[in-house]
Amino acid sequence: MSKKMKWGLVILIIGLLAGVSYMAVWQYTELQQYKKDAAEADKLLEQRQKQQQTPEGVADGDLDTSHPDFHVHEDGTPHIGTHNEPKVQWTAPEGAVTTPDFPKVDPNEDPVKAAYKRLEYIKNNPYAWGGVHSERATELIAELMPASVPIDHNDGDEMIEQIEELCEQGDPRAAEALIAIMCDGGTIGTPMIDALEAIGPPAVPYLILYLEKDMTEGLDMSIGIYDALGRIGSHYREDLEGILDHIIIPKLKMVAAEEHDEDFVEKRERFGASVIDAQEALDQLQ
Repeated sequence: MSKKMKWGLVILIIGLLAGVSYMAVWQYTELQQYKKDAAEADKLLEQRQKQQQTPEGVADGDLDTSHPDFHVHEDGTPHIGTHNEPKVQWTAPEGAVTTPDFPKVDPNEDPVKAAYKRLEYIKNNPYAWGGVHSERATELIAELMPASVPIDHNDGDEMIEQIEELCEQGDPRAAEALIAIMCDGGTIGTPMIDALEAIGPPAVPYLILYLEKDMTEGLDMSIGIYDALGRIGSHYREDLEGILDHIIIPKLKMVAAEEHDEDFVEKRERFGASVIDAQEALDQLQ
C-alpha cells in the first residue's frame, strides 16, 4: 500500500471516529436539554399548585398546610378535616355512549385489525368511561391548540394556568390536547400525566398515535407517552385487552431495552431516551 493510500485510510478512520463522537455528544446534549425543559415545566406547574392551595392572608402557623387533610374552600377559607361531599356527577352530550359496549369480535378476524377496531370504538365514544362534558374545556382546548409552539418558560404563566385548568375539568376530550401539548409543544408536567390516567381509555388512541410517531420521527417529550400508557394499561386491562396484547405491548417491545441487553446501544441510537421509558412502561404491563 502506498504512503498516500495509508494517509488517506488514516484520515478516513479519524473522520469516522470524529463523526461518531459528534453524534454521541449531540445525543447527550439533546437528552440533557429534554430533562432540563421537563424539570422547568414541572416546577412551574408545582409552583402554581402551591399558590392555589395557600390562600392569601393566612399567616404561617395559623394552620398546618402540610396536614394530609388541609384544603381550601371555594370562598378561600382554609380548613383541616374531611367532608362527606357527593361525587361529581358524570355528564355527557345528548346521545353519547356512557357505558362501554364493544362490538363483538369475529374469532376468524386478524387480531391486530380487531384491536384497531376496538381502538376506533374508544376514540368515537370518549364518554363511555365517565367524565364531565365541560364547556370550559371546549374553550381551553381552542385556546391551547394547535400545540406547535413550546411554552416560553420566562413568560408562560398564563399558558401553565390554562393547562392546569384543563387538567381539572375531567373532560375526556382534554386527552388529545394534553398529549399534543406534551409531544408537539414540548411541555410536560406531573398533573398532565395524572389527568391522562384519570381519563383512562379515551386517551389511548392519541397516545398510540404519538407512540407510532416517536418510533418513526422521535419526539423530545416522549416520556409522557410511555408513562401514561403504562398507568392506563395496568388499570384498564379488560377494556384494553386486545389493544394491549396486539398493539401497545408489541410496539413497546420494539423500542424497549434494558442496559444489559445486547441491542441496547443499537436501540439507543435509533430511539434515544425512549428505550428506557418504553422498558419502564413494559414492566408495568407484563
